[in-house]
Amino acid sequence: MELLRSAPIGVVSFGPGASLAAWMLAGLGADVRHRTFANNADLDCAAFIDGAEPASGSDPFGDLEAPVIVTDAPFTSANRAALERISRAARVVWITPWGCDGPWAERPASDLVLHAAGGWMSATGDPDREPLGPPGPQASYLAGLFAAVEAAAAFALPGGARPGITDVSAAEAVLATTIYDAVAFQYFGRVRPRTGARYAPTQPTIVTLPCRDGFVGIHATLHRQWVLLAEAMGHPELVRDPRFLTHGDRAEHLAELDAYLLPWLQAHGRWELFERLQALGIPAAPTPDAAEVLSLPHLEVRRAWRDLRLPDGRSVRVPVLPIRETFVSPAVAAAHDGREGPWRQGALRVVDLSMGWAGPLAGHILACFGADVIKVESHRRYDWWRGGTPGADPELQLHERSHVFNGVNRGKRGIALDLATPVGREALLRLLRGADVLVENFRPGTLERLGLSPERLLAENPGLVVLRHSGFGSTGPWARYFAFGNTIESLSGLAAATGYPGGPPRMMSNAYGDPVGGLTATVGLLAALAARQRDGRGRCIEVAQLEAMLPLVTPVLLEYQLSGRVPPRRGNARPGSVLAGVFPCRGEDRWLAVEARNHFEAARLASVLGTAETPTPAEVAAWCKVRDRHEAAATLAAAGVPAAPVYDEADTLAEEPFASRGFWSGEERAVVGFHLYPLLPLRRDGKRFHPGRPAPLLGEHTAEVLRSLGYDERAVESFFQEGVSGSVPVPP
Repeated sequence: MELLRSAPIGVVSFGPGASLAAWMLAGLGADVRHRTFANNADLDCAAFIDGAEPASGSDPFGDLEAPVIVTDAPFTSANRAALERISRAARVVWITPWGCDGPWAERPASDLVLHAAGGWMSATGDPDREPLGPPGPQASYLAGLFAAVEAAAAFALPGGARPGITDVSAAEAVLATTIYDAVAFQYFGRVRPRTGARYAPTQPTIVTLPCRDGFVGIHATLHRQWVLLAEAMGHPELVRDPRFLTHGDRAEHLAELDAYLLPWLQAHGRWELFERLQALGIPAAPTPDAAEVLSLPHLEVRRAWRDLRLPDGRSVRVPVLPIRETFVSPAVAAAHDGREGPWRQGALRVVDLSMGWAGPLAGHILACFGADVIKVESHRRYDWWRGGTPGADPELQLHERSHVFNGVNRGKRGIALDLATPVGREALLRLLRGADVLVENFRPGTLERLGLSPERLLAENPGLVVLRHSGFGSTGPWARYFAFGNTIESLSGLAAATGYPGGPPRMMSNAYGDPVGGLTATVGLLAALAARQRDGRGRCIEVAQLEAMLPLVTPVLLEYQLSGRVPPRRGNARPGSVLAGVFPCRGEDRWLAVEARNHFEAARLASVLGTAETPTPAEVAAWCKVRDRHEAAATLAAAGVPAAPVYDEADTLAEEPFASRGFWSGEERAVVGFHLYPLLPLRRDGKRFHPGRPAPLLGEHTAEVLRSLGYDERAVESFFQEGVSGSVPVPP
């Protein structure tokens, strides 16, 4: 692929974050010169460093000249001086654990402690046991994705490649992808607990439960999916049962609900359940392990793997780049005619048709980068992340009180158009004729059924970049299957690898497949915009969420292939580390993550605890139990041992390393009032990216946009009178 053809980028990788970014950017056609301190024995990096040159310890940045430099160099005074020097002539994208300033900047870190401090772990695991982190370097990978976004933006957007330093905090990357739990805490005043097999106490039918031959993930988020699940169990009457009418009712009667679910699941195999539930329209996953993921027929058909030959001669399967160019405009785009229409002058023009988290995240990031984003919904079929039920308590306006919708759709205007009507489709076409980008995450075929295929859209607007971002892609046997972020997480093999030793698989607390997909899609979209700058042509980019997740589970996939054994669930232990775990501290549900990655850190840990040898987990637990978690973390960090409290969402709002770095931004929004919302984990030359406006009310800007598209007042009124547009939800 040549979307970033000849874009010169230098990468110096010390770990997984910059290695992943280098691999993605090179796969998109950039001219990447990659130096690495990693080696193929490091399973966290092995899939991303083939072709990289070994780095020199004396001067890793020497003679590396490019307008953009990406690195995850350790935060030291020497590295800071070197990168500040380079930043006089280049855009330096620097991944660090805690950010380039602040009271934690020089603290040691590992992925386990980043997961703890960033808020992922507090709600993952069983309520009577220690919080769980995901296996592998997920924090580093996420930071690498954000770094790739910033590097691609340098070639796609004005001003991105100016010399300077972009500070990418891995801890903030984790916090930015916690499904807006801190916003929920402010809205509702509750800290989310660990709920074992269930995703959250408010989502009793997002669950991983045992079946006849393993575990199956059921991700029935929406009410209509609960109705279908009750019918599948052979008990349609449950839908009218007072115990199960709402999410809240079902959550209060879990034992009674499971009395129906568990016997039914035990009568069926997980692959049978997967196919049956998907056929009904219920997102589900058979919780495949690493061996099964590598042989999934859908991924075979999609050619989602490549062979990688290791230096010892062994060959392994690793993922291909999950970004595909499926169509290029045969015509070159004409310059904008000077008529701005509804668009802000000089801004990138984005139409966002997507729903949920993954697609809207791409639109949100572009808004933070200065794009003018218009979100298109219908008052008959609005973004399901709004929640609420059409016609239910209109005074309360539940569809405007969703913390997740209000989090990811900041920076956008919103209009309501019923695309099932010819008038609604024509209005959308008018909008798209002047747009630069269209983002959509419908199931494949939806745009085509509306008469809005990419081929037609690019015929109308040859410069349009279309991002298609469904769960499984447009081809293959699962193309029309249903997926939420939990579904993608499970099908990638991550859920099967997450859990206590000897215990069942556990979901992460953040529907991880969604933010990973959204970030990957943003990289692809920016690369397509860079290509348009070069050749003047719009194009269609496809990013399947499942394929976007695969690079982030490569350590598990490689361990299986190299050992011949499916990796077990290890709790918070980390392969290769001398000691890693999460230990209770003084107070209720207060925990500390500690990791000694090598014998040097183990010796420092022993000196703090006063043990002659590497302390046992029991000795670390005894030391932590009588101490405040903040004091214990500070003591260990000062000794050079990675450690951090396990923060819940309330902690992340008030504690370091986030409180003093400007990560939270206050915002007033109609209906819900003033709250703090997260910003991107990027600081360009010390400045944060702000989205500029709160998430739109349903149809808030419909009339103004229609007028700007050339509709007169009478025509605008008819949109509302005929039900093409509206601001109050109505049943479809």
